[in-house]
Amino acid sequence: MKRRILAFGVIMSAVLAAFASRQDFPVDDIALADRPPIAGVATDLVTVNVDSVANTIDLVVGPVALPAGLPGLRVPIQLAELPVHGWLGGFAWHIRDVRGRVYSSELLHHFNLIDPDRRELFSPVARRVLAFGRETEGQQLPAFIGYPLQADTRFLLVTMFANPGSESIDSAYLHLTLDFIPYKRAIQPLPVFPFHLDVAGPVGEKDFPVPPGRTVKAWEGSPATDARILAISGHVHDYARMLRLEDVTTGEVLWAADFDTEAGHVTGVSRTMAWKRGGILLHANHRYRAVVEYENPSGEPTLHGGMGVIGGIALVRGSFPSFDRQNTDYATDLANVISAPQRAHAGHSHASHH
Repeated sequence: MKRRILAFGVIMSAVLAAFASRQDFPVDDIALADRPPIAGVATDLVTVNVDSVANTIDLVVGPVALPAGLPGLRVPIQLAELPVHGWLGGFAWHIRDVRGRVYSSELLHHFNLIDPDRRELFSPVARRVLAFGRETEGQQLPAFIGYPLQADTRFLLVTMFANPGSESIDSAYLHLTLDFIPYKRAIQPLPVFPFHLDVAGPVGEKDFPVPPGRTVKAWEGSPATDARILAISGHVHDYARMLRLEDVTTGEVLWAADFDTEAGHVTGVSRTMAWKRGGILLHANHRYRAVVEYENPSGEPTLHGGMGVIGGIALVRGSFPSFDRQNTDYATDLANVISAPQRAHAGHSHASHH
């Protein structure tokens, strides 16, 4: 009981300190007129539906045809603007046909929602606001926190479908439902921000070969400012044995994932509500390592290779550095994201991730 009281006191102290120093919404407002156009993206496969009564935004990607036995299908990167001023508070997703029939989550390989006009906590690349795979369940944030959303914020939708089954599907749609809180000055939630760590680093291909035996991949970096992790989870592929976040400066393991598996097939990755125990502190002057380990017993390289992603939400204690579109890492990463479907179609990497 004392431990719970202490944790509650720690997180409430952080919350009160953040409220005392916070800026008026929107937190990282940008001039919409200054946003340059983004070449190479499409809009033909995405629709945006806002329900002002239920306070939800439905992002729909499709239709796509999925032949039986399809290992992966990347659709062209879609661009969408969300005409909502307020706070994102949770999400849910499913795949269905035009008549509303819900399909198995196995039809999704992965999805990323990327803000090309704001930066990441750990690197100067475009901000990964939301990412999930077939093993990811929806999530609802506590009512006192939310992700600030400026009206007409634009997002890149990175979607990869799959169909491991024996039945072909003529038309499938990914439905991503975002819960939002309309902007009301008197009841603003506390702003929280996503963070994203990839063992392959912030730039370049995100999947890597997993040959028979043991494979370990890691990346190190520092946050742009002090922060406190409130929730954390991750994404891996089949035969993953370990995924964890380490403080290299102190040698401490800050978080380690648990996996739900069936004969080596990963069906779930644990999600930790760290705010219930006071959060996980990140210091700008510390180095942190994301590391993943695979053990492939099959005797053959795995079909989709490996990945190791750690992400979640954090309470940021300082200010993000100025956003720089001319930064080499930003420009290279954005080009990689947009060109990934074309590279996959050409056969260079059918299951590359960003």
